[in-house]
This record gives sequence, structure tokens and C-alpha cells, in this order.
Amino acid sequence: MSTRSLRTFWWTLVLFVPLLAVFSGNYAYQAAMRYGDDPSFASCPAVIAYPQEGPCVAALQQLLNADPPYAGIYHDGIFGPQTLAATRQFQSRHGLPGYGQAGAATINVLRQLAPAPRPVPVAAALLTTTLTSMVVLGMTTARRRRERQLSAQPPEASAMVRAAI
Repeated sequence: MSTRSLRTFWWTLVLFVPLLAVFSGNYAYQAAMRYGDDPSFASCPAVIAYPQEGPCVAALQQLLNADPPYAGIYHDGIFGPQTLAATRQFQSRHGLPGYGQAGAATINVLRQLAPAPRPVPVAAALLTTTLTSMVVLGMTTARRRRERQLSAQPPEASAMVRAAI
């Protein structure tokens, strides 16, 4: 491989790796924000209502946001006025009794309408690969610089430096 093609390869890599890091980081952020964790109501009370707080309410809020027209509520885990209004709207649209409490019937309908969670580990793998590539690139560049410095020195000086390494 010629010096020019090797230099072109390294410059391409130097430009590509940060772009890949930005893209994969953005993808991971969007996937976590839009889809979050897979909502589960296994350990939740039978009825989720105002003014409860916790992960069960956050899962309810996430599922309410998944149903068009999207509720647009923040997944903060606090069953406040916005969550109450979104629950009542959801219940009226789907023919459920509109008490504003998420009982078993409401949660079952929400589970059926919920989108499948996106695989966030893909984004994590992309980010890990990118960061590993950046480290390998940096180590390889440092090694090549060291070799160039050794080859530029007189033979007796490079022998002493090699012995020290």
C-alpha cells in the first residue's frame, strides 16, 4: 500500500469515525426517549389513579403516548392532571368507562395498541464499536509516530530508545 493511499485511508477513517459516533449517539438517545423501557404492569396495583406516583404510572404514561392522537405527556411517573385528562380521553375513544382511572380493561387495551419497543442495544453496539475504533485509531497513530521518530534518529540513539521501551 502506498503512502498516499494509506494517508487517504486514515483521513477517511478520521472523518468517518466521529460522524458514526454522532449518528449512533443520536440514535441511542432517540430510541431511549421515544420508546424507553418495555412497559410492564406485573407488580402494579389493580387500579392506577390520581394522585399515585411511580414506575407503574410512568408505564401508563408511555402507553398513553403511544396511542394516536398522541397525548404528549411526559413520562415523569406522577399521575397528575395531564395524565388524568389523557386517560379519560383514551377511555372515551375506546368505549371504556371514563372514570380517569386505569383499571384492568384500560391497561389491556393499552397493551394491545402499544408499539413494539425498538432494540436500543443496536444503538449501544454502534456506539461501542465507534468508540473502540477511535481508541484503536489513536493507538495506531501514536505507534506509527513513535516508529517514525525512531527511524529519524541515528542508529545508536534509536537502539537506546528501543531498549528503554
